[in-house]
Amino acid sequence: MFNSGDWTAIGTLALAAATIGLAWVTVRTSRADRRHDDDKRAEDRRHDDAKRTEDRARDDRLRQEQLDQLEQRERAERTAREDYEARQVLVLVEEQEHPVQGHNFNRRVTLSTPHAYPVKWVEGCVVHRTSNGGLGMIPFGHSGDEPYIDDYRIYYPFWAEVPAQVFQPAPIMRFVDWHGNLYYQYRHYTQRFDQNTRWEQAAQILDEWIRAGPKPD
Repeated sequence: MFNSGDWTAIGTLALAAATIGLAWVTVRTSRADRRHDDDKRAEDRRHDDAKRTEDRARDDRLRQEQLDQLEQRERAERTAREDYEARQVLVLVEEQEHPVQGHNFNRRVTLSTPHAYPVKWVEGCVVHRTSNGGLGMIPFGHSGDEPYIDDYRIYYPFWAEVPAQVFQPAPIMRFVDWHGNLYYQYRHYTQRFDQNTRWEQAAQILDEWIRAGPKPD
């Protein structure tokens, strides 16, 4: 049988045990809360870091897109300006006889360009229509006379030998401008071409554009 003192001791021990248990639970809970808080803060930091990385990547992408667009616009404007300059080049064809040994030159072909627009590597051929509707090429047979100038332009003269039987003969000229661009001119139409473009390719492209190119609405 327990007397009152024993019950008091037991109560004291139970209270102590409960207190210890509560303290232990409190410590465990506090540790769990701290770990949860630490994990939450770490997760928030990772999220913030990921968001900042994503924002930087987006900003970098937008800046690069803006730079690319600016570069494309500047390149398009530069190309348009250079092509406009190239169209200042003119080609004059005159029927003149100039017989020399081994040749019967009968066309004087002169390419001219303004002083402010220097060109180099000026060359030419004669394009004519063949019996099957295609294009044929005849070399000038003349490397060109010495260029000469007047107050406004520089002239590059050539002699060409054009047989009487060829159909619709016309010179095609090519030159390189001071930017290093290659141009062909045929029937007064001038177009920029890749550096490896051959005479036949350029003549075909220009002829198709002249005959079937864009028309007004």
